[in-house]
Amino acid sequence: MDDAEKKRLRREVLDEVGSLLFEHLAAQEWGRVLVEIAADDAGQPIVAGMEVEDVVGDEARIDAAFGSEPMVRPLLPVLAKAIEALCGLEDVELERVGGGTFLRQPGGGFEWLPGMVHMPSAALERMCDEAAAALKVKQGVLEDRYGLGHFEGYELDLEKERIAFRGAGRAGVEGRATLIGSFSYGSRSWAWGAHNQNLPAHVRAASAKLIDGILERDMWELSTPIFGTDEATAWALCAVVCAQAGGQGVYRGRNGESAVFVLLREMGKSG
Repeated sequence: MDDAEKKRLRREVLDEVGSLLFEHLAAQEWGRVLVEIAADDAGQPIVAGMEVEDVVGDEARIDAAFGSEPMVRPLLPVLAKAIEALCGLEDVELERVGGGTFLRQPGGGFEWLPGMVHMPSAALERMCDEAAAALKVKQGVLEDRYGLGHFEGYELDLEKERIAFRGAGRAGVEGRATLIGSFSYGSRSWAWGAHNQNLPAHVRAASAKLIDGILERDMWELSTPIFGTDEATAWALCAVVCAQAGGQGVYRGRNGESAVFVLLREMGKSG
């Protein structure tokens, strides 16, 4: 199945689910619903729980809709099958992401994310646009000055906080690289490097220092070691870290189904 067909099927599923959410679950009153999926005794997906976020209308109507078993029960198998189908179209395993999140769009209709993706904190939303714009400028400077996107590969030593780019018939580039965190494409989750117990203590400490430098302490993302999200939010978090830490940019190195994000500093050409 090609990408165009997947996109068409995805939209069909979302249109069908969206109509049901509006008709039965007061979707006009909220912006996001997280649907947790488990397996029954036969291994079939069932809805284990639902959580509404981003209430924008009448909360009483939401409570009435979700609290009415006759209204909710017929929808549960449909939601479970829809999330199973959407995971298949996204090439993710339902068992790994544990459910899905439906997002009502301002212009109408719904979008969907694999996993239980909570609303970004108000602090992150407040900071991310400016931080993302600043990071884009910094990434452009690194590309213009060093051509990082054109190297054949890189060597990363987290214990020494060093990264080196070699090859492609040009002078090498190296600098300081401090782990920010990692994104899993399999589980669609972000994990802060400071909480990765598989890493040496001093690597975790260097990563924690980056987070500790963020003054906006009301970001729930900072105190949550690992959580479901998308890659765009992972980049937004790294942009905020880069802005607060005064980094030159961020590098993402992908390895299989995961990607590691490091803060770049002290970059320069090597011999």
